[in-house]
Amino acid sequence: MRVLLVALISEGLLFVVATLLTQALHLELVWGISSTAAMSGVGLALPPLLLNTIMWERTRRRPDSPYARFSREIIVPLCKHVSIPVAGSIAILSGWCEEYFFRGALSASIALYMGPLAACLISSFLFAAIHFIGSFKRFGAMLPLYMLMGIYIWSAHNLSGSLFCVAVLHGFYNFMAILQVKHRVRTVA
Repeated sequence: MRVLLVALISEGLLFVVATLLTQALHLELVWGISSTAAMSGVGLALPPLLLNTIMWERTRRRPDSPYARFSREIIVPLCKHVSIPVAGSIAILSGWCEEYFFRGALSASIALYMGPLAACLISSFLFAAIHFIGSFKRFGAMLPLYMLMGIYIWSAHNLSGSLFCVAVLHGFYNFMAILQVKHRVRTVA
């Protein structure tokens, strides 16, 4: 339950900041809510989920890799005891609020002043960095992987023109990743 409370607070803060940025700069963000956008988001979540599976399998051969250590020390403990309803709530919160902030308000704000390439790179870097607050020293090597995920999601938003599409992508990815970890932990134990 503590994980859900932390998610509510952190994602809520991102939502508030995104709303303030959107209003202050008069940004017109397109949510594009539709079943097509939802299905596109689900489909676009599949490649990173496959990459997770491949990387998880490779960590068996390299247990001291940054990915293996991060999984073992952070991801598994976070996911292990999360119930399915809590996992769903976290997925919805993270998908909606993080995309509203990173691919919506922040990216649009940066693009106004610096152009789309800067918006992609800066918002993706900040997306990656926020996931490692307090653990840069231990897990900074994971930053490029998370930044690539940010660039991937930014590209999906840029191509689809729909924040809803990437909110679904992000949320579905997080939900399925939690389920993958829970399954792996159960089968190993």
